[in-house]
Amino acid sequence: MRAATLALLLGFSAAANAQDLLAPLPIRDQFLLSNGFFFFEPEAAGVLADGDMRVLFNAADANTFAKSAWIGYSLAGEQGRPDAAHEFALGRFRDEGPLFFADGELHRFELTMRRGIGDHFELGLTLPVARAGGGWSDEAVESIHHLLSVGNAGRDTVRQNSETVFIDTPSVHYIRDRSGGYSIGDIAITGKYELTRLEMRDVRMAIAGAVEIPTGNAGAFTGSGSVDAGVQMIVTRDLARSALHASIGFVRLGGDRPLGTRAQIVTSMTVAASRAIGERTAATIQLTVSESPFRHLGLDELTRRSNQLSIGMQREIGRATVYFALIENVLNYENSADAAVAWGVARRF
Repeated sequence: MRAATLALLLGFSAAANAQDLLAPLPIRDQFLLSNGFFFFEPEAAGVLADGDMRVLFNAADANTFAKSAWIGYSLAGEQGRPDAAHEFALGRFRDEGPLFFADGELHRFELTMRRGIGDHFELGLTLPVARAGGGWSDEAVESIHHLLSVGNAGRDTVRQNSETVFIDTPSVHYIRDRSGGYSIGDIAITGKYELTRLEMRDVRMAIAGAVEIPTGNAGAFTGSGSVDAGVQMIVTRDLARSALHASIGFVRLGGDRPLGTRAQIVTSMTVAASRAIGERTAATIQLTVSESPFRHLGLDELTRRSNQLSIGMQREIGRATVYFALIENVLNYENSADAAVAWGVARRF
């Protein structure tokens, strides 16, 4: 499926739109436990012209290892690298909480279609497909941590490349240790209106809204089981060979029964800078700061905001724009993915 999509989007010869080359990287929150919730993906303030269409295919692989401090101390005293799911199934961590443990790899693919309607409006639809599992990258992540002398935060206390999620709070007891395979996530319908009357010569502004329909499976982290909706403000400043982007969003998340979260409003903010390198390549760096959907569960490590740094390259190939990015958590390490890679391709029609 990936090869066919790539061939479809790359098989053209005309030049891609410069706005796409200097756009922010379309990367959402990569934390394993957050995959079922809606998050705005960074984007530029400009909208498509009337009748134009843009198709975007995104893919990301994210490695998460996060835990409550008490679990980390307890596992550190075990011999070898035991199976984490077996340790939690024994019940010795039950009623010691609230506690959580999340170890796994998330594979997420998205197909997004957007169309310009009228002079200043754009309508979009995003269809995600995702799978959470043990993955393959634990050894690579541990080796990089060792090379950089930053420690492995207890990774070496459990078996590599296994999936285990454990949450124990007064309101929920959840344990998961095997993947259910790929499944469709929550479908999002989006709209963006460019605020041309407020714009200046080099500054564009837009307001965007979204509604996410609960078509995914909350128990498999591909959905939340509830309707999510949000609104965000986007500002873009276009310079000679670069662009600056900033956005702030407010999302009303419905409750997620398997994970024990309640309906709530969370905020997120992204700042991004893109710089052209030559005629058909650009480098982008961006930081996304998000409130945790789990901050009301009493889990100390999940009460703070997550900080996700993304660094990537974008390249025009014919009428398509492709990108590749590396993603790393910064400052707070237990409420976001340890590391991730993302890539994608977009084409205008």
